[in-house]
Amino acid sequence: MKTFFFFGDSLTLGVNDPSLHGWIGQLSLVSGVPVPPATFYNMGARKHSSLAIAKRWKAEVEARLIAESKPRLLFTFGVVDMATPAGQQNLSIEESVENARTILVDAVETYGKKNIVMVSPFPVVNLEHCARIGELSAAYLDMCADYDISYVDIFTKLSQHEPYLNNLSDGIHPSEEGNAIIASTLHSHEHIVLWMNS
Repeated sequence: MKTFFFFGDSLTLGVNDPSLHGWIGQLSLVSGVPVPPATFYNMGARKHSSLAIAKRWKAEVEARLIAESKPRLLFTFGVVDMATPAGQQNLSIEESVENARTILVDAVETYGKKNIVMVSPFPVVNLEHCARIGELSAAYLDMCADYDISYVDIFTKLSQHEPYLNNLSDGIHPSEEGNAIIASTLHSHEHIVLWMNS
């Protein structure tokens, strides 16, 4: 029985999506993975940085696994890391990359490389914030390449996708339509197809 875990922040949780599906719910529908027996756990938490996720992910997976589970873990974060809520960036790029490395290396050692995938952080409307996210995404990509971990760069595609950016009513979070764009983009990526169906 495949058990999918999606770790991230409010973008993963689906804030601003009145359908309550978020992109994870929509991805589960378009993927064709039968539910049940598969289980999809949305582990998004508002305002959670890479550091917050590093502290909680493993215990939250272990608390939900049952004997017949075949866990698949997806991590996507970084928008919170690059935010400047009080005029100061929450985390440096170096700190964020180190947190991601710690998470991913542990996840690969525990659950196997083919069961782990990282998705880049999503673009936002604010140009300065978005530029920092872009730098972080590139740094994540390099780190994942060093460890041969699957990385899906959705940032580059969505940052040039006007219908997606125009859907961010608060400048950060997509509605149902924006989440459909995320789900469709992910579903077309080979790393996600292999991760969900292998």
